[in-house]
Amino acid sequence: MSIFYKYIKGEEIIAKIKTKRDIGFWKYQLFGILSLFMKNENDYLIITDKRILFCIKDNITVNFRYKDFSKIKINTKSDLLSFQNEDDKIQEISVSDFQLEYEDYQYLKHKLN
Repeated sequence: MSIFYKYIKGEEIIAKIKTKRDIGFWKYQLFGILSLFMKNENDYLIITDKRILFCIKDNITVNFRYKDFSKIKINTKSDLLSFQNEDDKIQEISVSDFQLEYEDYQYLKHKLN
């Protein structure tokens, strides 16, 4: 998670979800059962008091600043996170890459309400 520190320095973390990345088909085919014991990185979804960050495969894929925290909403059926950006436009981001579980959705709903 050290790649986030330069982005979120001085910001309050409101919600943080850490998901384990699945073992890929080719990784399993190449390393077999040993791939289950190899280091698997995590993916992160972080919402601070100023921005939304996604880190997938150790790369920051989303780094958006938002204007009003109370307008951040999550649609669990379509896996879309919507918010009002700094230009007063509603923007939607897909969270389907995280493969969130039921508890993760409940945690996000609780933090966003």
